Amino acid sequence: MQKWIYIIILLTGYSIKSYPQETINLNIPVEQNWMFDNEHPVRFMLELTSAQSGFSDRIRMDIATDFGNAVSSTFITYSFGTDSIAPGGGFRSRASVTLTNLTPGFYQACFIAGTDTLKHFFFGYEAEQILSKPDGLPNLKRFWNKTITELKRVQPVYKMTRLPESSKPERDVYEVEMCSLEGEILRGYWAVPTDGQSHPAVVVYQGYDAVTWIPGPDNYPGWCILVIPPRGQGLNKPYNRFGEWIAFGLDSPKHYYYRGAFADTVRSIDFIFAQPCFDGQNLFATGISQGGALTLAAASLDHRISAAAPIVPFLSDYPDYFRLVHWPASLVFEGAARQNIDKDKIFSLLTYFDLKNLTGWIKCPVLMGFGLQDNITPPHTNFAAYNHIRTPKRWICYPTSGHFAAYENMDSWIAESTRFFNQYVVW
Repeated sequence: MQKWIYIIILLTGYSIKSYPQETINLNIPVEQNWMFDNEHPVRFMLELTSAQSGFSDRIRMDIATDFGNAVSSTFITYSFGTDSIAPGGGFRSRASVTLTNLTPGFYQACFIAGTDTLKHFFFGYEAEQILSKPDGLPNLKRFWNKTITELKRVQPVYKMTRLPESSKPERDVYEVEMCSLEGEILRGYWAVPTDGQSHPAVVVYQGYDAVTWIPGPDNYPGWCILVIPPRGQGLNKPYNRFGEWIAFGLDSPKHYYYRGAFADTVRSIDFIFAQPCFDGQNLFATGISQGGALTLAAASLDHRISAAAPIVPFLSDYPDYFRLVHWPASLVFEGAARQNIDKDKIFSLLTYFDLKNLTGWIKCPVLMGFGLQDNITPPHTNFAAYNHIRTPKRWICYPTSGHFAAYENMDSWIAESTRFFNQYVVW
């Protein structure tokens, strides 16, 4: 595919003389959050600085897809004239690079001087036009309907134990238990306002092997909060019978770990609706990474959720996901090898738990956050699920963050997701 690259270089006087590349610094300011589209073409402003002047050289710009397929390679000449003084000292050279004729997807840009990589980052183009074709089998809906029917036959047997040391005047905190699919006991923390009134609630689903945290006074003040991990993780880890969760039960969709874990999200919603402090209609869901995946799974399988806000969601488009990054594919394939299960069967099984096959069922609004530099749940996989959502939706990009986007931007993410939830509160 031919790519046309237009380069505008602002030059001052110079002489042709090469200097060691370590004397060069490159800065590329973030524009458009590095998420471009047809109305906002891909453009990078290069700012090179050096302590020395009177020389010129060139750097190479390599563009590749997020899968590593080469797209283009171009040399960019820079010059440091004696009068190109930078405001902070030293000397400056600038260049503007524009890319056209890209297809929807995520790309990586690499700027190389000699043998040194000066800058490497990912950017997106028309991300909402990326097509990750659903590959769910004909019995997918029936499989999940049967699973939820089976869950309904399990008596939840809710238990609550108040935690005096974690409770505050404005909100009591409880450790709670509930019985889920196949009799698995789930444990989490439930925080309840002490005013005796009914309130909105938010359920926070947890990441892979995350520590279960106790809600504090500043976490969704005035609301009920349930922080809950799936089976075998977090508070449930002392009772883990699954080993490496993502590799458990690979022989059958009915035995696979995430069948139970997805059902656990529905049981957590059952718990909230059974509590008198909940107002009975304003339930919101959020979570990071695996918690983001469970948020989308919950919204897909249970339409009692009013709005959902996953960030860096896990578990979507497994065929592409496992090509893009080493983990968690390595865990799955190692588990399959131990059980003599071939890859075709593995990918067939995973279609039942691939969020790109489920999110078309969502009925509530969705806000998705993602880290553009994420190499654990890459943006391609986030949008594989997002692009099949048919309800009102929007996304927030953290352009310089990776998988820890939520933690690096926690205050802004909480503020943004809370504003989003408040748009859909019914009083």
